[in-house]
Amino acid sequence: MSEQRRKEIISLSKKEQMPIIEDDAYGDLWFEEKPPQPLKAMDHEGNILYLGAFSKTVSPGLRIGWLAGPEPVIERLADIKMQTDYGSSGLSQWAAAEWLSQGYYEEHLTWVRRKLKERRDAAVHFLERYAGDIATWRIPAGGFYIWVTFHKNLPVSRFFYELLKRQVLVNPGYIYDGEDRNSIRLSYSYASLGDLETGIKAAAETARRLMMS
Repeated sequence: MSEQRRKEIISLSKKEQMPIIEDDAYGDLWFEEKPPQPLKAMDHEGNILYLGAFSKTVSPGLRIGWLAGPEPVIERLADIKMQTDYGSSGLSQWAAAEWLSQGYYEEHLTWVRRKLKERRDAAVHFLERYAGDIATWRIPAGGFYIWVTFHKNLPVSRFFYELLKRQVLVNPGYIYDGEDRNSIRLSYSYASLGDLETGIKAAAETARRLMMS
């Protein structure tokens, strides 16, 4: 998002007294260039709740996150959380605090970014090899996913279930946009490079066949 667009959103939030929830769970997972400062850095009215988490950068099982916002809102949300699950593990929070204070988190992020970039580059290579003639995509600057758009519409549900039979899981675009019938979201963060190639090849073969039928 451009700097100008960020300023426009902040201005609109201030004008309309409209709160914004800024979920930045992937913010530390950039590759070549650091992303712009979050919207919260420009918030002088207390309209933005800024969220972060360890679940994407460290481990899905480490259910620890953080929130920056007005104190009354934080107090209310903390009360709701306590009523919901009696609070997060004290031991996990202590371990995370020690990890941060000793600088281990930054070392870990450097390793994670390098590995994710390798996987992203491999996924792009496989897409170019197997789907370059039937789809387009934007190379992500960070995170876990690539958004792939096919040149023609697909019977998306059939595409999804045929891939599932081949043990390939993708997220159809209509999950994010009800009108989308030709996009999928691919994850390169977990599967081995061999499985990643197999999955992308299967997706391309299935899409090509369905677009011709």
